[in-house]
Amino acid sequence: MKKILLPLTFALSAQVSAEEQRYVDGARWAFVSDAASTKLAVVDTFTQKHVDTLSLSAIPTELEVSDLQDLLVYIDGKTPSLYMYDLANEKHTEMPLSFVPNQIVFHPDGAQLAVGGNDALVFVMPLDKKIMGTFEDVDSPFSLNFDNGGYNLYVTEQDSGNTFVYRFHDGHRSQMQLGEGRVSEITLSPDARLGMVAQYKDNSVYVRDLFMDAEFGKFEMPATPHRPYVSSDSEHIILAADDGNGVVINAWSGEKVRDIKVGANPGALRSGWLETIGIVSSDSALSVFDIAQSTPEKTVALNAPLEDVVVVSDSKTLFATQEKSSSLFVYDIRTAAQLSSIETGLTQPRHMVMGITNTICH
Repeated sequence: MKKILLPLTFALSAQVSAEEQRYVDGARWAFVSDAASTKLAVVDTFTQKHVDTLSLSAIPTELEVSDLQDLLVYIDGKTPSLYMYDLANEKHTEMPLSFVPNQIVFHPDGAQLAVGGNDALVFVMPLDKKIMGTFEDVDSPFSLNFDNGGYNLYVTEQDSGNTFVYRFHDGHRSQMQLGEGRVSEITLSPDARLGMVAQYKDNSVYVRDLFMDAEFGKFEMPATPHRPYVSSDSEHIILAADDGNGVVINAWSGEKVRDIKVGANPGALRSGWLETIGIVSSDSALSVFDIAQSTPEKTVALNAPLEDVVVVSDSKTLFATQEKSSSLFVYDIRTAAQLSSIETGLTQPRHMVMGITNTICH
């Protein structure tokens, strides 16, 4: 019996090793680009170690990953092309476009990609290098956000709040107004019930009930509001303004749950540890607070602002790139403790992406 088990154990071990080398677990591997070179660091978020360095064909201005297809897709902001790296076959490819793309968003199926440029929007299958459709008559700047099931794509023109709802399976297109004047990128609640934007003309956040096709609420802020955030359980809306004041709103009743005090110029709004903890980064601090209880915020001093901020899928750990640092900032949400940073080997880590994270609303 031992002669049978030993080869089987070896085979299983080899299979796991091969899968890890291909980086197929979207909840495990983080891909970190460099602002100064084409290097890409691979970080194991389970062991919290830098395990590999890949080389890209250009320096990314936007970076996305499909763990369903083992595919990295990125753009450089100056070339009319999509760049792709096949993680399974370690192969670089490129797909020419008729315009220079400035934003890319994967459909939840991980196979289709929305690609936006100046007054241009197309839908592609990057692995097959096929354009599947074109969205006409849209004015830049605009934001893109798929609902969690991929049924609708919301396209919000940010100078007016005019929003197109594109039904992805049949191309049906409708319109609605989401705020007035200049607005932020659109945020959708993970249950696809609410759509919201920061409305800059009067320092407010406009929220619309998409199921009822009616205004849910308008929330006044004391200064310029940041793009709103919704917890991954769709229970709470977290709002923060540039002066460091914020509020948590019940996403069902529209009532205020608590006030929050965060640092000036908030960057990323996040939540974690099974959606009991809210997190806001600012220029000089990371503010961590109980979402439902008005207990004092915990503040973690930062020597430089955080850039890309990711909470992993189990909601227990936060990873972030940071200005003027070659390392990743790491924070344990569950124990409320800053952990050892992770050296990436990059000059200036910029974008960080994972196939699966705890942040669903963005």
